[in-house]
This record gives sequence, structure tokens and C-alpha cells, in this order.
Amino acid sequence: MTTKNPHDRPVVARVESFALEHALPDGGYGTAKGLVSSRVCTLVKITTSDGVEGWGECYGVPELLTPYLSYYGRALLGVPVDAKENFAQQVVAHSYHLSTGGLHVAALSGLDIALWDAQARGFGVSIGDLLGGVVRTAVPAYASIGYVTRDGDLDEFRRQIQGAADEGFTAAKIKIGTGLRADRKRSEITLDVLGPDGELMVDYNANSTADVVLRSLRALADLEPGWAEEPLPPYQRDGWDRVREAGIPIAAGESLYTRFGFRDPIADGRMDIVQPDITKCGGFTEAKLITQMAYTWNRRVSPHCWGTGVAEASCLQLLSTLPDSPYGAGTGTPQYLEFDRGPNPLREAVLTEPIRLEHGMVAVPAGPGLGLTVAEGAVRKLAIEPLSVDIH
Repeated sequence: MTTKNPHDRPVVARVESFALEHALPDGGYGTAKGLVSSRVCTLVKITTSDGVEGWGECYGVPELLTPYLSYYGRALLGVPVDAKENFAQQVVAHSYHLSTGGLHVAALSGLDIALWDAQARGFGVSIGDLLGGVVRTAVPAYASIGYVTRDGDLDEFRRQIQGAADEGFTAAKIKIGTGLRADRKRSEITLDVLGPDGELMVDYNANSTADVVLRSLRALADLEPGWAEEPLPPYQRDGWDRVREAGIPIAAGESLYTRFGFRDPIADGRMDIVQPDITKCGGFTEAKLITQMAYTWNRRVSPHCWGTGVAEASCLQLLSTLPDSPYGAGTGTPQYLEFDRGPNPLREAVLTEPIRLEHGMVAVPAGPGLGLTVAEGAVRKLAIEPLSVDIH
């Protein structure tokens, strides 16, 4: 899959990956589908023939990602840094037996992010500049919080929401789908803590069926959630119209991959808010195309973001470039950053300067590339050696 370099452009000279894991106390936390016992991530570093470095992040379990990163890392050696889309399409085309979705695309995503970071750093500009131009230098954020815990204690749930409110968040997305009464109670607590101007979003994590989701949403309708996320599994083609009967906007996309996975759901009108995850959908190359496809069908975009500060910076760079349309100046529907507030020491540990909320807004990192500095010494110290690769 090697791409020739006829014009002596910078090429990929080295590919490294770093698998990280942090065990969570008290059995972990999660969604209605179940708890996760640890937070994991896989960071990717690319070094070019000019000595420029770029960083990326892959979504998924490191044990499963590492073989793909090893295989695609070898294929990436010698490829021009700016030949990102061609390389990505070769990966998808050559892996068609694996479909256009899965951890092979998540591995590609981290490599693609690192390629964009390296190319932008080589030019001394931000990724936002390369993606088409920076429209905004700060974006509003909502707290991704209200996770499910082992005992389902509502006092603990309230403490989670209060912690987000104390940080300055006025919008929050919470996990529901554990039962009709629990869904209602968790939503009421969230709005009570956030106050009369608070914005509530709810996330089912595809843990139900259309009939149950519809009952749940009807019971929440008077609370006016900003959206209901992942109400049904991505493979279920029917049922989305039934869920819409509740009159609440539907958000989805975190479990879809590449433009090909998003094409039909967007065109069929399954979602009002399109949520590509840059660390799994194919990186910036695919995420940009997905957002353009969303605007073609006049849909809103709010990227899914779950990972370290590298993933957060990637989302911010993409958000910095999204056009105001179809939002306009006075629609009251901001293009949010999802800001995970669950326990995750890795989120801040991988950066020299964490990404922070100030007055409800998060600044887009202003430096070249992703705009941040990876704490490489800390990353190398934390890396799980057998699950990391170094190809040169």
C-alpha cells in the first residue's frame, strides 16, 4: 500500500504507538450496558523525514489495536505526509472483507490524526487552518457526566452533576436507559442541580428497544432534553421513526465509521445531530467529509469525544472550522464540545497543559498542529511495553 513520493515531499520515517491503562476504583463506572473497570487509550506518534513529529489517538482496546497499528504502521513508512486520504482509502479498500467499520478503522484514525498534526506543524499552522480555516477560537462545552455506578446511588449521581456545575458547566449529558423511573429521576436531578437555565441531554448508549425508548422519551418530554443520544443500536435500521414520535431531537454516530457508514443514516434522516468520533471514524480525513455530508442534509454536528487531551484537542480543531450554517447567529443551538468529566487520570497526564473550561467555554489550542504539547516523558513511562509498537 505504499504511495510513491515523486516530488520529494516529507514522508513518514517512524511510527510509534503507546498503549496506556488506568484501573478505576469501586468497580469502575459506565453506562446502562455495563461498567468499565479501567480507562484505556492508545496514542500514536509519527516522525517525518524532516524530523517533524505528529500525535494522534485511537479509540478502543489496546490489545486489539496493536496488531493493526503494527501492520498499518509498516505500510505507512515512506508515504508522503500529505497523502492522507489516498492512504486511508487504500486501508478501507484493502480491508473490505472487514467492512468499513471496526478497530482497523480506529487504528487508521490515530494514524490519520498524527499525519494531520505533523503536516500542520511542518507548515507552522493549526490543523484548523489546514481543514479550511478557523471560524472560532473557543467553543461552548457540555459536561459528559452522570455515569452509571455499581450501586446506582442517586446521591452519588447528584454529586457527579454538582461537581460539573461547580466547574461552571450549564449543560450536561447524562447516562440513562436503566429503567423508566430511574431515567426520569436522573433527568430531574440534573436539571435541579443545573438550575432553570440548564441544558439536559440524555444518552441511552443503544441499550434498549424502540418501544421502551419511546416510553422513556415520552416520560421525559416535558423536561425538554436537548437531544436523546444513541437510542437504538447502529445496526437496527427500523425503529428510528418510532423513536422520533416523542418529539425529541435524536443524536447518533459515535458507533459509525467512515463516510460510508454515515451515508445512509444521514440520508435516511435517522439523526438530527451527527456525532462522528475523530479517533474512530477515520480521523480528520473522514470526519471532515462526514460533517460536510451532514450539512448537505441540513443536520447539526456535535462530535463524540471520549479519550485523552489528544482526542479533546482533535475535536476542538474540527469544531474550530465548522461553518455557522445551519446554526446562524441566533438559533440558540451551539456547536458543543463533549467534555468528559468522569474519572480519567490519563486525560490530563498525557499533556503538559490540560485543556480547561473557562466561563462555559473551551479555548481551541492556538499552537501549530493540534495546538498542544504531549508530555512524551510521562507517556513513555506509562506505556504498556508489550502493546506498544516502534516501526522505522
